Amino acid sequence: MAQGDTPDKKRLFIKRAREFAYAFIGGYTLLLIGAFILYPYFKMPVVEKLVYYVYTAEIISGAISYLIAFLIRKFFLPVKAQGEYWGYIAMRRYFWSYFLLTTPYFIGYAFFVFAGHIQSVLLGYAISTLGVLLFLPREGDVV
Repeated sequence: MAQGDTPDKKRLFIKRAREFAYAFIGGYTLLLIGAFILYPYFKMPVVEKLVYYVYTAEIISGAISYLIAFLIRKFFLPVKAQGEYWGYIAMRRYFWSYFLLTTPYFIGYAFFVFAGHIQSVLLGYAISTLGVLLFLPREGDVV
């Protein structure tokens, strides 16, 4: 058995990958706190139709991101714990999935920067956080 193939290393990897997911959530939560702090300086009246378009863009990007992330899970996971770089390969797949899943949040945040609409940030945060939590690493992702 190779050095990196033990069950303990697989469990440790899943634990670290979950911590990475929580760190990812924590990173954009800090941006949300920054948005709340800056909200009094950025808020402006916004046309309802524009808000509707941003909400629609967030929901559609969330649906597309969920689809792509779960296709990645279906076709590229589980990763075989063989060779020297299996942990790197698996973590890279998680990273890009999390990056895609945070797209609705960053659409809402961009709208916040340009128009000061905090509700769009909150909707994007909810959609993105739910996606990352649904995509948390499972025991069967590394075989």
